[in-house]
Amino acid sequence: MTKKNLLPVLAIFLTSLLFFLQHFATQPPTPMGLETPENQFSAVRAHNILKSLLRENKPHPVGSDLNRIIKERLKGELDKLEIQHHEQKTWACASRFPSCAEVENLIAIIPGKTKSPYLAIMAHYDSVPMAPGAGDDGAGVVAILEVARALKLEAPYKHPIMLILTDAEESGLIGAEAFFNQHPLAKEVGIVLNIEGSGSSGSSMVLRTSNKNELLIKSYSSENTSPYGFSFGKEIFKRMPNDTDFSVVNRANIPGIDFAFAGERNHYHTPNDTVDNIDLRTIQHHGENILPLSRKLASVDWNDMGDEYVYGGEIYGFWTQWKSSNSVFICIFSALLLITALIKSKTNIKKTTLGVIFSPLIITTTILSGVAGFYLLSFISGNVISWPGIDWPYRLLLIGSTTIGALIGTAISRRFVNQHEMVFGSWLFWLILTFAITIFLPDAANTFILPLAFASILILLATLIKEENRLIFLLLTLVVTLPFTLGLIFSLEQSQGYKLVWALLPFAGLYALIIAPFLYSLKIKSAILYVGVVTFVALMTGSFTNLYTEKRPQHVNIHFYEDLDTGNSYIHLSGNYKNVAANDPEPLIEPLSSYVDTQNTKALIPFTKDYTFRYWAETNSSGWKGPSIEKKGTLNSSKSIKLNLKSNRSASRMVLLLPKESNLQSFNLGSLEIKPSLSGWGLYKGHYAIFLNGIYDKEVELTLNVDTDQKEINGYLIDISTKLPNHLDDLYKARSGIFSPVHRGDQATLIKRIKF
Repeated sequence: MTKKNLLPVLAIFLTSLLFFLQHFATQPPTPMGLETPENQFSAVRAHNILKSLLRENKPHPVGSDLNRIIKERLKGELDKLEIQHHEQKTWACASRFPSCAEVENLIAIIPGKTKSPYLAIMAHYDSVPMAPGAGDDGAGVVAILEVARALKLEAPYKHPIMLILTDAEESGLIGAEAFFNQHPLAKEVGIVLNIEGSGSSGSSMVLRTSNKNELLIKSYSSENTSPYGFSFGKEIFKRMPNDTDFSVVNRANIPGIDFAFAGERNHYHTPNDTVDNIDLRTIQHHGENILPLSRKLASVDWNDMGDEYVYGGEIYGFWTQWKSSNSVFICIFSALLLITALIKSKTNIKKTTLGVIFSPLIITTTILSGVAGFYLLSFISGNVISWPGIDWPYRLLLIGSTTIGALIGTAISRRFVNQHEMVFGSWLFWLILTFAITIFLPDAANTFILPLAFASILILLATLIKEENRLIFLLLTLVVTLPFTLGLIFSLEQSQGYKLVWALLPFAGLYALIIAPFLYSLKIKSAILYVGVVTFVALMTGSFTNLYTEKRPQHVNIHFYEDLDTGNSYIHLSGNYKNVAANDPEPLIEPLSSYVDTQNTKALIPFTKDYTFRYWAETNSSGWKGPSIEKKGTLNSSKSIKLNLKSNRSASRMVLLLPKESNLQSFNLGSLEIKPSLSGWGLYKGHYAIFLNGIYDKEVELTLNVDTDQKEINGYLIDISTKLPNHLDDLYKARSGIFSPVHRGDQATLIKRIKF
């Protein structure tokens, strides 16, 4: 075999080897057992606390009896550690929309040598209504308790340490809002480490940091034996609807780091988020992130948080970071090296320019081929599963479809430019892309700058090597490129799922661009044929095989709606957030599909006829008494109306809907005054909506401040419970095994018109 024919074999072998090296280097650490020294973190010790806290293995949303029981157990754990604590009980509301609850936060203090500022370590102890919450966020809570145990042994540090265990995070970060907006100690917090979870496994990563993060990142990387995270996550998070309690910290302009894991996300917000399913390696990684970092931060001055730093995660176990302002200089340095190498190698500049032009073509063909593969899967099967229980067909389809696209792009480019010209062209295009990213998305620069810098050095060094050996030497450019392209795909697959496969494909396209010159000597047509056969098998298997399992079930919620004024009642089956006809849920499989109309759509809600549902059926009345509203009086010349609201069936949630004409200016809950906004989309479009969470048997006193001349205000009062009517028992039993509720889950909703 000649060197020319050997090159693609070496490239493919090196790619496989590097992928597995990077994958295993970024796995969470081995859990430490009960024999672990007292000053170190033990996942087994933390897990034992988790088993005690969540012994019922049931959801504990805000306001529920079990929520209070778990809070008392947390107090008991703090008492065992002899850490002083107190409770903050108050009404609070989310900042993004008027979702309110009476929260019960726990705040504990480990005194320092000074009184303040505090290093705060935060997690939330509530769960969504459908999940026991072992991963979200029980793992974070017990990691904090185990860390606190170790810190207490060595205290006092220079700074006092505060443990914040918040309530009602799942209802809109309400517990965090209560602490940082109402608690007197909030102004004395100097740094916050927030600990989150999304799923039941995966590495604990730096999800995002505050700005001016030099002290934080240097402290983290210098003390941690297994740091993990990519600063491009900050750019992604800015553009996602997801939220954690750290968002409240950011709004309070307090420095800090948000840690989270996101593996096995099919378990996220489902009954599978259990103590038995949580990966002890993930808990260990939480601890190894928090404990050494807390020791470091609690011992140093915080007068200067430093500059903005970019962090590039781990490359085969080695952490990378640099000052963000240096990114431009690294780009310029790399550009000079590439231009010098281009001149020294006497490569045809016109042809190299063609290589630059063909670079986006290779990326595009790779991405489009991947899109086409999953479009065909969706077209044939009617569905793409985010996290299939049998995942090899999807993974094979992803590999096969993108490989075909990469080969097509390679076949086109090699007709116009040779291998050396394409190497220069691809890296010059990468340089242009890096400059653009550095300017417009500076936190994402880590993904592009390190491969560029190392490749430019290697390409310059290659000019000192005999021409026939250069390409083999330049295979080393794959070493640094892979961790920031293909090396990210597994974690993205775990966190984003295949419904968001487009988030994975650009990274495959970038790697295809760099490996393409080394594939020139392949028999492309034969390679496409072989890969095509494998891809076809994966496509057919994924299309005609039931990929749901009990470990990774189909997410299906049972929704019951009853209009108490007309007596009409309906059931509706939905998955995730896809509740309406315009945004269909995943196609239902038997036996659930036999319970509903799978073809026609219908408006089920009396206050909006534009919101139509698929997978619905008429059903019987629940026989439940609806919520009650009592007008207690008017204030300020009838512009303020005092109301008492109560659920007569211990529903967990109530919603008060007022029309636009009411001109609601604000409302009062206890000492709080909240300004609502008119909903511009979704189910409550055109209404002011006030959400009251964790109600159960409470009677809520609410004051509405309106600016209207209407003598009478009309609206709707809704109460929502996760308990379904008894006549739906057969449906409830059918939704088992390979089916599971998710997020807010099953809901029985009673709706009544009101006027006052």
